[in-house]
Amino acid sequence: MRLLLRFCLGLVLSVGCFAWANTEPELHFLTEHSPPSQYINEAGQIDGVTIQLIRHLQEQLDEQLRFTLLPWARAMEIAKAEPNSVLFETVRTQAREEQFQWVGPIKFFDMQLYTLPEVVAYPADFGESRLRACAYRSSAQIGYFRQLGFEEGRNLSVVTNAHECQVMAERGRADVIALNALRYGEHFHQGEVTLHRWRPLYHSYLYLAFSPEIPTERVQRWQDALQQSYLDGTMRRLYQEDYPADMIEQLEAHWQAEF
Repeated sequence: MRLLLRFCLGLVLSVGCFAWANTEPELHFLTEHSPPSQYINEAGQIDGVTIQLIRHLQEQLDEQLRFTLLPWARAMEIAKAEPNSVLFETVRTQAREEQFQWVGPIKFFDMQLYTLPEVVAYPADFGESRLRACAYRSSAQIGYFRQLGFEEGRNLSVVTNAHECQVMAERGRADVIALNALRYGEHFHQGEVTLHRWRPLYHSYLYLAFSPEIPTERVQRWQDALQQSYLDGTMRRLYQEDYPADMIEQLEAHWQAEF
């Protein structure tokens, strides 16, 4: 016993001995390509502002995790099936509420419809039947488009990744797309095409969605660490270079109201 104790003390800086202290399963964080939040950098590694925040929380909690970048629908499918998964950045809808445990919020979106300038200037001349919308598979925005009269197979194209809607707009294959107005402002430019902000779609906070099998105590530790990142200024420090001030202030107002 003494020999074993001396061995561990002698290797106090090694990973091996410390690994015994945390026997919880590795968490699998699943997300989509969405710069500047998460993307693959020039070194071929996953990077981004939200990734940096999660890495910070990981260090505070001494957690083991790995990231996978996938199309959103595929990430959602895996997250629902895997017992130790975390899907992000996820809109907390009523339909999803019981499917996950929620940590956050970590983002805020002001989702607005962007469309052709002639539609904005002469709205009475354009109805949903004359417009072609685009949304990406398994996203929260699809439900809102359907409420407005857009239907898949008729005047709503459903694609794999969010940026594909922007490409479709550039190529003249979509007249209406949903974008975060806090990032894009009054106009969206893609190639030779400029879309104008038209009307609100929905507001949403985005979360880390933990699978229901993860112990609630572990999920609460992540929530507490996230709260601390707001209190000590880490969240603002990581966000302020890449995210709009309005979004950061909205998040701070939310956290102040909660805590």
